[in-house]
Amino acid sequence: MIRVVPLEKKDANCIVEWNIGKGADFLTQWAGRGYQYPLTGEQITERLTTDVAADYKIYSIVLDGGMIGTIELMKIDENVKRATIGHFLIDPTKTNHGYGTEALQLFVKKVFQEMPLVTLELTVFDFNIAAIRCYQKVGFKKINEVVRTNGWIAINMEITWILR
Repeated sequence: MIRVVPLEKKDANCIVEWNIGKGADFLTQWAGRGYQYPLTGEQITERLTTDVAADYKIYSIVLDGGMIGTIELMKIDENVKRATIGHFLIDPTKTNHGYGTEALQLFVKKVFQEMPLVTLELTVFDFNIAAIRCYQKVGFKKINEVVRTNGWIAINMEITWILR
């Protein structure tokens, strides 16, 4: 059973390990400008402890007691009832098993039920086909595309909570 729980400082090194042997492009792909290459545990734990943390939250994705991923809720704005999902990463040894989709469905439901938000948005690069499929399965819709300075095409997507 997958659970999404607040990230603890001790879990930061799992995220670092998932990036070992990967280049700066891999970090940019899943974390955007949120972290600097090479990724360190200190970068992650600093985000847990800074005063800025009021506008974002970092979570662990846990399966059978072991961390298999991370996801962040950023740019939380309860006035406009909107936030951004980002820094979503599944342990590379656990991809292609449906865990990402299941975790994201759980996360979106949790956020909408626990916070006064109506819209969640995210950005994904057009070459990340598996991630795009995952987001679409959960209900995210493409809003637009933007060409970044590095030439990558960023697809902006969102999902709106409909009370049932």
